[in-house]
Amino acid sequence: MSDATGPAAEQPVAAPMTDAAELRQAVATFVEAGADESVQRVTTAVHRLSRRLNQWYDRQLVDLDISTNEYLVISELARSPGHAPLTPSQLAAATNIAPSSMTHRLDRLVERGLITREQDPDNRTRVLIRLSDAGYALFVEVIRQSDMLESDVLGDLSDDEIETMASLLEKVISRLEDI
Repeated sequence: MSDATGPAAEQPVAAPMTDAAELRQAVATFVEAGADESVQRVTTAVHRLSRRLNQWYDRQLVDLDISTNEYLVISELARSPGHAPLTPSQLAAATNIAPSSMTHRLDRLVERGLITREQDPDNRTRVLIRLSDAGYALFVEVIRQSDMLESDVLGDLSDDEIETMASLLEKVISRLEDI
């Protein structure tokens, strides 16, 4: 049995914080450890925004009975120039999914009629993966729903602010490619 006196007993139970308060606390913790405050404000906010959006996207995909990794395959095929088919290896590399795991995902997507597998006419040992009409319709539905949320998230910003933020984030992403 523990003693109700001592340092552990004196610690108050923290009340739940708002997202903004959690963000300020996280930044303060990084700054206390020696980080630059302005840099931490940006990186912590971007990280939290990304995490929150990903949580929402994951819930949306569950409602559509598709996993995040399966959707990554569909999205990659939908964004392929001219909807050109891709090989399983190309899809694994583009989606950062292990090739051994890709086969299972492709099997499930074929079973659901969202993609097709076909033999490469130029190389009979290679398989090509193509997005089906049903797969493209699912991609369009996910994008439509996501656009509504993203518009709401950005709703308090002017068109100029959105453009500035997009340009700045693209610049930062470009810089990451150089590092």
